[in-house]
Amino acid sequence: MAKRLRDNCGLTESESLWKIGRGFVVRDLPWTEEQLRKLPPFEFENWAVIAIGGTPNRKQVGDMGIDGRIFPVSAIPQGRGREDQFAFMDEWYPIQVKQSDKVGRPDVDLFEAVVMRENRQKGFMVGFDFSLDAEKEINRFNARTGREIILWRVRDLLEDEQVAERIPPSRAKASAGRVRVSKAGA
Repeated sequence: MAKRLRDNCGLTESESLWKIGRGFVVRDLPWTEEQLRKLPPFEFENWAVIAIGGTPNRKQVGDMGIDGRIFPVSAIPQGRGREDQFAFMDEWYPIQVKQSDKVGRPDVDLFEAVVMRENRQKGFMVGFDFSLDAEKEINRFNARTGREIILWRVRDLLEDEQVAERIPPSRAKASAGRVRVSKAGA
């Protein structure tokens, strides 16, 4: 994140410059699986949803198995009018996050039900790891229904530079730690 702010925004990482509104400081972001395991469940959930490019669900209890949503860019219509500017929000993919060492088949079965109930063509599950039975069930579900559930392991999210670049500073602050950004001259 610091690299992106330096390279793309031309900002300098400096506590003294941040204090006068001309730099930025990045602090306390989780960098390892161990640190992520220690996060409170809702904080981890927010981190994972944002890490794959989604929007966290505002409702954290009673969310019907949907921890977040991805609104694909391809759903945004070209040249839409004012009256239909939010019509694209009907196309989204559910995200389910599990903060367990191995996500099992029962969790996958429940998420399959969410994908079917919401009539979605794609869904995403995030966990530290997945059991062999869970992976086999995902493959069966994908082949049987023509829908797709994509599994993301936390270690893959931590290693993927593109994922790291998708976590904007304002979201990272809310989800995982403290990020302070001030544009030069602001």
